[in-house]
Amino acid sequence: MAVLTTAGYLFLLLGAIFLAYWLLKRFGFSGTMSSGKNGPKLVSRLMLGNRQSVAVVRYRDREMVLGVTADHISLLTEGRAQEDGEAPPVPAASFASFLKRSGNDADRR
Repeated sequence: MAVLTTAGYLFLLLGAIFLAYWLLKRFGFSGTMSSGKNGPKLVSRLMLGNRQSVAVVRYRDREMVLGVTADHISLLTEGRAQEDGEAPPVPAASFASFLKRSGNDADRR
């Protein structure tokens, strides 16, 4: 009889845990670890290799271009973030084509 009582409490506890998980997932929860509305946001990311990338991160009113490797993050450049109403500048070419051209220019030297 004691085994059934213990098993009943165990299933009741597991049910309460799964219910809490479902409620948090369903209704959202911005805990202390989440960045919230004013936290950093990843705007875009370009993978350069297996563990290297260039990322554009927006934090408050700044946009930062970061070089990311497996063991290091470095700030490449930083600028003012555009407001939502502003039109983004039209890029002359994609970043990948720029890298390709830069590599070809280095070969010519």
